[in-house]
Amino acid sequence: SINDLILPGGRLLEQRNKAYDMLNAIPGVSTQQARGAMYLFPRLDPNIYPIEDDEAFALDLLRQEKVLVVQGTAFNWPQPDHFRIVFLPNVDDLTESIQRIGSYLERLRK
Repeated sequence: SINDLILPGGRLLEQRNKAYDMLNAIPGVSTQQARGAMYLFPRLDPNIYPIEDDEAFALDLLRQEKVLVVQGTAFNWPQPDHFRIVFLPNVDDLTESIQRIGSYLERLRK
């Protein structure tokens, strides 16, 4: 049942919490906890990451770090300060992917 996945000890709950904690630990990144969705929609602080083209951001992240996210404007978000990431990969792959996102964003901050 879905409860085996979303209740404490469940795979999806663990993956959601891991992604949430790791993304919010990156300077200038904040996200709300997902409630029923299989994705998070992190915000990039525009004072830290003055991204003007979030599609270019997503493509550059893919090219440099081999991590696929979707730009927020693809979901009719008006500002280029969000991206969407699913938390369906297993925890090890999810951890590595978010570490790569963090590395990419660290280079942007410098």
